[in-house]
Amino acid sequence: METLTPLTPLTILAVEDNPADIYTVQRVLRAHALAYDLQVIDNADHAFSFFSQLAEPARCPDILLLDLNLPQRNGKELLQHLKAIPVCAAMRVVIFTSSHDPADRAETLALGADVFFEKPFHPADFLPLGTIIKTLTVSHASVYTPTQASRTRYAQSVQLRQRSKRLCQESQVLAERVRFLYAKSMQLLQKSAMLIEKPRV
Repeated sequence: METLTPLTPLTILAVEDNPADIYTVQRVLRAHALAYDLQVIDNADHAFSFFSQLAEPARCPDILLLDLNLPQRNGKELLQHLKAIPVCAAMRVVIFTSSHDPADRAETLALGADVFFEKPFHPADFLPLGTIIKTLTVSHASVYTPTQASRTRYAQSVQLRQRSKRLCQESQVLAERVRFLYAKSMQLLQKSAMLIEKPRV
């Protein structure tokens, strides 16, 4: 099924300090025939001020593209700050980062981000970002109120935390198993060495 293209201009805020990445985002949006109004904030402090001054949901962007490595503050701090702003509960958040750390992915999704998009090496590989934005925008229409969106995000974050806890427990069990097998293999190696060294009668 083809992804629908929103007819009304999207309001997109990119909190990103790399002009080359902003240029690439603009090319992606044009390639997907998306009508958009793109605003750029190049440091976290200005982004904090921008969101702190918002008073009405209508003024909140449809999509937030958020880099993690920003001047002055980390993008995760801004993401946490957004949770305390009810008027932006329906805003879709795309983490737009060069980080490949699974911990960053898990943490930002638990904090309420919708998508974790790793910046690829080749510009052509940025094109899936346009599909992601289209999908998020179409699903945005199903969120009737900021309160409903906030509840949905909270439920998702709880599920993610529970899943993360389960994965942590499973990894601990696996680590114990690995240590046991390692100790067992060392014992077998020692026995093998003793048999090899034992003089023949």
